[in-house]
Amino acid sequence: MRTGFCLIALLSAFVVASTKAPSDLSLAVSRNIDISTQLSKYVITINAKNKGNDVSYFIHPIPKEQNHHLSYITASEGKGKKLQVSQVDDSFGNSGYVYYKIEFLSTLKKDSSLEFKVEYVLSEYLKVYPTEITQSESQFTLWEGSSNYVSVYSVESDKTSVKIGNGKVISHTGTKSSDKIQYGPTNNIEPFTSNKISIHYENNAPFIVVTSLERIIEVSHWGNIAIEDHVEIVHKGAKLKGSFSRLDFQVDRRTNSPIVKSLKATLPAQARDIYYRDQIGNISTSMVRAYDNRVEVEMRPRFPLLGGWRTNYIFGYNVPSSEFLYSSGSNFALKVPLIHPLYDNMLIEKAEIKIILPETSHNIKLVKPYSVSQLPDSLHFTYLDIVGRPVITLQKDNLVEYHSQQFTIYYEFSSISMLREPLIVVGALMAIYAVFIVFNRFDFSIVRKDGNIVAHSKTD
Repeated sequence: MRTGFCLIALLSAFVVASTKAPSDLSLAVSRNIDISTQLSKYVITINAKNKGNDVSYFIHPIPKEQNHHLSYITASEGKGKKLQVSQVDDSFGNSGYVYYKIEFLSTLKKDSSLEFKVEYVLSEYLKVYPTEITQSESQFTLWEGSSNYVSVYSVESDKTSVKIGNGKVISHTGTKSSDKIQYGPTNNIEPFTSNKISIHYENNAPFIVVTSLERIIEVSHWGNIAIEDHVEIVHKGAKLKGSFSRLDFQVDRRTNSPIVKSLKATLPAQARDIYYRDQIGNISTSMVRAYDNRVEVEMRPRFPLLGGWRTNYIFGYNVPSSEFLYSSGSNFALKVPLIHPLYDNMLIEKAEIKIILPETSHNIKLVKPYSVSQLPDSLHFTYLDIVGRPVITLQKDNLVEYHSQQFTIYYEFSSISMLREPLIVVGALMAIYAVFIVFNRFDFSIVRKDGNIVAHSKTD
C-alpha cells in the first residue's frame, strides 16, 4: 500500500514537472488588436526578463477557439529579424490552448531582457450580429476575447488596445478613446489568467471572401509572363433582409456602407494588357491607375454585393519576364508572388496556383516562404508543344495579404530549346513548299499542251 502511494506521488510530481512553464520569464506585455475590418489582427510586443536558467525559446498560447481561425503567426525581434515559430503538442497544464514555440536568435541569459513581437491574424472570427439587416441599416459585429494577455509565464504589467473604428458601440468594457478601447495597465497577472470580455460594435467594412481562387502563371522565355485569376466571391456580412432597391442604392450617400460597389486589385508596376470579364463577357466598368511601384485596378461588378450575394470573374494581365525571371547560363530562377492583393483586407478561403514553365524545363526546385501543399507535377500542352510544359500546382487555404510573398522556382532550361518551335514552324513551311513543288511537276490535265485530247483505248 505504501509502495503504491509513493508511485502515485512520483507520477503526480512528474506530471507537474512536465507541464511547468519552461523557464522563469517575467513579462511586460503591450497588445494592439485591430478588429475594424473583417480580419482580427494581433500585434503583441513582449519584453521578457529571465530570472532563472538560460532560455532559448518562448511559449505563446492561443485559445483553441481562436486557433481554428488562425491564418498565420510570425515573430520578430530587433529591426524585423524573423524568429522561427512552430506548434508544439505539450499542454503545459491547460488543454484549452494551442501552443507555439518561438525560438530566440541567441540564448537569453539570467537577468537579461529581450523585446520581441508576435503577430497573427484570425479570419472569419468576428460574428455578424444581427445576422440580417435592411439595405439602409449598418452592420454590427461581436468580438470576444480576453482583456489581458494570457500567458504560461507571470506577467508583471499588461495593457491592451482594441481598435474598433469610429462607428457606434452597443456594449463594451474598458475605456473608449476615439476609435479604440483601452484595457489596463494591469499588474502581477498569474499564468493562464483570462478576463473574458466582448465588444459589440458597428463594423461596416466589407466582409468579402474569395471562396475559390484559381491562378495560372504561364512563363515564356520570349519576354512575357501571363497571369490569369479565376475568382469566386461571396459577401459574408449581414444578409440582406427584404428586397433590394436600385433607387435607394443610387441615392445612398453613406461614406461607410457594408454594400460593396467595387474591388481594388494591386498589381506589379510593369503590368500591362489588363482584362476583366465575367461569364457574360468583358466588363468595361474598371479603372487603372499607374504609380511608380504598383498598378491599381478598380473593378466594378455588374451589380453591387450585399450580404449573402455572390459573383465571379476572370482577371488577367501580362508582365515582362524581366520583372520576375532571372538567369545565369542555363539556370533560371522565377521569383513571383503566388497571389496579389485582390482588395483591401482580403481573405481567400481556398487557392490553387498553377505555374506553367517552358517546355523541356527540368531539375525543378521550389523554395517556399511559408508552408503550402504541392500536388504531383503535370504537363500542359499548347500550340507546337511535343513533350508538354511542366506544371507546378500548389494549394493553400485561409490566405490573407501576408501570403502575397514571393516564391522562388529554380529550373534548368537550354537556350537551344527556344529554337524548337521556330524550327517546327520553318520545317512545316518547308514541307508544304516541297509538296507544292512536287505536285507542280505532275500534269493532271486531260488536255495536252498541243491541244489534243488524251484518249484511252480499250481492247476487246
